[in-house]
Amino acid sequence: MPGAWQSITEAFPPKPTWGVDDIPDLTGKVVIVTGATAGIGQETAKALLAHNAKVYVAARSETKAEETIRVLKELTGKEALFLKLDLGDLKSVKQAAEEFQRKETELHILFNNAGVGATPIEMTTVQGYDMQFGTNVLGSLPFSVTASGRTVQWRKRFLGGCSIRPSMGL
Repeated sequence: MPGAWQSITEAFPPKPTWGVDDIPDLTGKVVIVTGATAGIGQETAKALLAHNAKVYVAARSETKAEETIRVLKELTGKEALFLKLDLGDLKSVKQAAEEFQRKETELHILFNNAGVGATPIEMTTVQGYDMQFGTNVLGSLPFSVTASGRTVQWRKRFLGGCSIRPSMGL
């Protein structure tokens, strides 16, 4: 039964075969980490700085970002940079991508770590979209494309879909 086996292997994964110490030297590489002010995002930024990447902490709150940058400097001896980005506001998304393009000619790595979950249904983005969908999809996609130096071309077409893993019992 593939669903049961998949659940077991996910519940008891094997030991990792790769770790932070295996990251190569990233000198000259430019990285953006969204959601870098806490948790996995902050740990990702720390590991990348420790391996000489130029890291942008993309965040809504300048206060939280500056505190994160201070902590990262203490831990790594390297200075991250702040990029103001609110994925729940498409105007902010565009401004952040354009600001990044003014500062850098290339983006080598993008960690789209920021996101929201289980938000109340009445909570919306600045433009009125559902907060979870607006932040995690509508904000992240155009930021990813535009920050990488490409242009976003919107088309009036919607493709819907859903993927549910059978072993989830849904």
